[in-house]
Amino acid sequence: MAALGEAEDILVYYSGTSELNPPKPYKPTKLLYQDAGDGVFLITLNDPKRLNSMSFALAQELLLVVEHVKRDDRLKVVVWTGAGRAFSAGGNFADPTSAVPEEVYAGYIHAGVALPLPDISAAAVTRAMVKLPKISIAAVNGLAVGGGVNMAFVWNDFAYCGQDTTFRYPFAELGLTPELGSSILLSKMVGLMRAKELMQLGGEFTAQRAYELGLCTEVVPTAEVLPRALQAAKKLASVPQFALRENKRLVNKELVEVIDSVTEDEYLTIRKAITNPDTVKAMTALMKKSSKSSKL
Repeated sequence: MAALGEAEDILVYYSGTSELNPPKPYKPTKLLYQDAGDGVFLITLNDPKRLNSMSFALAQELLLVVEHVKRDDRLKVVVWTGAGRAFSAGGNFADPTSAVPEEVYAGYIHAGVALPLPDISAAAVTRAMVKLPKISIAAVNGLAVGGGVNMAFVWNDFAYCGQDTTFRYPFAELGLTPELGSSILLSKMVGLMRAKELMQLGGEFTAQRAYELGLCTEVVPTAEVLPRALQAAKKLASVPQFALRENKRLVNKELVEVIDSVTEDEYLTIRKAITNPDTVKAMTALMKKSSKSSKL
């Protein structure tokens, strides 16, 4: 695998009620943004101690980095992976902190890019990913849980999985509802009954099973997952980009037309779910368990 460039700052394009001209640099705390060469950039979810779980900080930085990806003229294809032993362990409801300034997030809301907090279902960044004209590829390593599964499969055009990767949707046991566009996109990928099986029964499944369901492009030896994804990205970056992006637009047209209404429903529904007594009880137990684990 070719050497990666140093981690770069991304650019912030909005603050308060204004679009910034010129945009201002921002150093992500939970992400790495690196030039992989030949028009390919790598984004690494970089909170390995917490298994790259979707904390408040990561969720906000994802929104910023997708806007940056869209505007970075050097980038033709983006690859996503996770640092350490997980791609992403899903939602982290115990950490409310973020390095993103309040006025910056407010600017993204004012511009129609973000939604008012709490955006627990990641509706805004899901819309941005589904509408992203550039090709996006997941290099999925280790563990993916809940929203981490959706980040890998639902958000991306291609997904390469390490053979030891495992996946699980814990929504039913936690009293949570579908998010990240999975209420429509997952069933389109695997069929209605299989989508219900995955999200409502919630058993663990392997990378090979994900491949059989049509969720991933290829299963490769774990050490080869990122090189394989970068190889595919560079091949895609080498072809005429206008036609490639129009190809994606045409194939995704139906999804793009409905994603705003779908994610609005997910956004409102999960906000109701988290106040339900059964969900509160389940989530409280999870946070207690997570707190104990972090002290070990």
